[in-house]
Amino acid sequence: MSLRGKAAIVGIGETAHRRVWPGRTERGLCAEAAAMAIADAGLHKDDIDGIITFGGLTYPGPMAEYIGLKPNHFAAGASMMGCSAGVSLTIASSAINAGMAKHILCVFGGGRDPAAGAGIHLGGRPVVPPSTASEFEVPYGKAVAANTGYGWLYSRHMHVYGTKPEQIALISVRQRFNTLNNPRSAFQNQPITLEDVLNSRYINEPLHILECVMPVAGAASRRTHHEVKKSIKARHGIGVTLACPTHVGPGADGAGRLS
Repeated sequence: MSLRGKAAIVGIGETAHRRVWPGRTERGLCAEAAAMAIADAGLHKDDIDGIITFGGLTYPGPMAEYIGLKPNHFAAGASMMGCSAGVSLTIASSAINAGMAKHILCVFGGGRDPAAGAGIHLGGRPVVPPSTASEFEVPYGKAVAANTGYGWLYSRHMHVYGTKPEQIALISVRQRFNTLNNPRSAFQNQPITLEDVLNSRYINEPLHILECVMPVAGAASRRTHHEVKKSIKARHGIGVTLACPTHVGPGADGAGRLS
């Protein structure tokens, strides 16, 4: 199997590289490189329908929002240390070959501003670099895990679409229902009702504790095969008709889709 002739690099952007760069942030440098690549390709930022970043602390969503992109068809993080940029090219080419997106921006970078930290230790203590977290979460306190962000998303959805708490709580009820008869589930034979969810304590309003991920120990794995019809017939496999990894956040309208 080969991607030869299936995808091409049509634009490149690269900033200068320095040991330290006062006044410059990772996102700012990435935005500059992205603008160069988009211009070099003869495209407009609205043409970009996919993005790949390093992942980890450099999530695709915040980066896309900072640059001003809406990659509604594909988004992913490629955290493979020094070969991340190369791996991102493989991922982007595969997604384009599959028809999941047309123009995927791969953008990687790093900032080293002594005044802002960004991984630099001053006086033996790491300095937290400026970010959405330092601007909007830290000053007001942050809920455990990802619940601050999800609380914002739910609140925004309610504001824009008039979504009711009962509608969101129903998601948890149905998810629990789906696991009741699973012998591997930590919540087997432990049903919950809509009232249970709505009456459970708030973690970060409008999120109740029964709407949050419950930490458990365990693992799962899957193998995806290219001979779809043969796999389904011989192994009772499940055919994947659409898998679209994208992100939820201000920079995009979509969420991950799988059917």
